[in-house]
Amino acid sequence: MRILIASALIFLVSASALAHHSRTYFELDHQIEVKGTVMQVKWRNPHVRYVLERVNEQGVTETWSMDGQTPGGYEQEGWLESSLVVGDVVTFRVYPNSKNTQRSPNKQSGLLNAATRSDGSTLPPKSEGELAAGTESPTEEFGRSGSKDFSGNWSYTLILDEIKLLGSEPPQAWPLTERGQAQVDNFNIDTDPIFECIEAGAPRMINYLYDRKWIRFEDRIEIISEATPSDQNRVIWLDGRARPADFKMSATGFSTGNFDQDGALVVRTDGFSAVRWGLETGIDSSEQKTLVERYRLTNGSFTGGMRMIFSFTVTDPVYLRRPVTVYGVYDLTDDREYAEFKCDPESASAHLEFN
Repeated sequence: MRILIASALIFLVSASALAHHSRTYFELDHQIEVKGTVMQVKWRNPHVRYVLERVNEQGVTETWSMDGQTPGGYEQEGWLESSLVVGDVVTFRVYPNSKNTQRSPNKQSGLLNAATRSDGSTLPPKSEGELAAGTESPTEEFGRSGSKDFSGNWSYTLILDEIKLLGSEPPQAWPLTERGQAQVDNFNIDTDPIFECIEAGAPRMINYLYDRKWIRFEDRIEIISEATPSDQNRVIWLDGRARPADFKMSATGFSTGNFDQDGALVVRTDGFSAVRWGLETGIDSSEQKTLVERYRLTNGSFTGGMRMIFSFTVTDPVYLRRPVTVYGVYDLTDDREYAEFKCDPESASAHLEFN
């Protein structure tokens, strides 16, 4: 079991690199090793990029661009900007772009999972055993099922096939209006607003691959995402207050919550601004959007730790003929601090040349 857990976590290291990419172009079912010399390092949000030059088995010089996760994510694992610099010889383990064979040698690319430096040390520096050990939750966590606290660092739980599809295409079975269907019919992944550092807000942020931190206060719950700017932080008010008359419409809206008899948290949100791709990949949202979420704690995680089971129902008569409900699961992970996230448009869109 420890080996399986460790393997899953090693994949999750790279999974966060997928959050701002179309996964269609990458072979996520296997990795390759690419050894060469670092020619360029871009330590920027939403993902770090390394450019590597190598000579392949046929004696041809290749240039590889490898995108990883956020700088903050790497820093939490001990992988720093100074860990690899221009001129270093390194072996990267990457998920290759499926179009590499169709491209010239100087336009190869992949999604970065891990690295081995010339001295044999690895990045991230934590071993598989350390990663596995970090998933073991204290015994006292079992008593939190049904708790109203909800505090902690939570990771979205997905299997590989789900990760491959997440954010790559619009939902195919949603009950769309003519306006919504027209957007799906004209879908182009390269026009994703995130490539311009435009955030989608709720409900899409609920399904982000990046971690989120829930912090419980007496009158509210604050939710901070690992890879969204601070103006996308959510506040769920628990004191019964109404939306202020001067509230400025936003991508995250105004949220209030209460606990039902079984301890589930029910959240209602309105006050949304119109947002590009604000419902789902390829589908905009309007100011008429409303959102109802339901969260429940359980100790049913496969690692033996806490799990948060959730659902959300979104309504938007401009783009949806009827409400849509989506289900998901978060797992409680090690608590940690997030580095300040500032999205760089050049970094966010750089990978488009390889699509």
